Amino acid sequence: MVPGINTDVTHDGFDYHVQTEDLGAKNPIILTLVYRNGAVVLRETLDYGQILATEPSPSLIRALMDAQHRRVTRHVSDGELEARALGPEEPTAASPSKTVDALIEEYLCTRRRARGVSAAHREP
Repeated sequence: MVPGINTDVTHDGFDYHVQTEDLGAKNPIILTLVYRNGAVVLRETLDYGQILATEPSPSLIRALMDAQHRRVTRHVSDGELEARALGPEEPTAASPSKTVDALIEEYLCTRRRARGVSAAHREP
């Protein structure tokens, strides 16, 4: 088994951690995980057991790991994760001055906007 690779990347004010590892000869997969706020936002695998006819050398495994890690890190730093990378939002506290009805209306408006329903077309 080849030692893993870890890189921290910042894009658009968000911090990401990219981790690539070889899962070993019994499970010949190179696994890259991207974390944001502790949650996995991207998972990429390469099953080298299916693409290589013989057991690869540690240097070949390392080269495959490096290539996958560089590619994923570049995607993160270039902002190519898009919606997949939108991990858990930072928790926000409700304003104590808002009533329960105001909070419900705010929530419903947010849901309508997300679905593309305008206020003029909402159900009674």
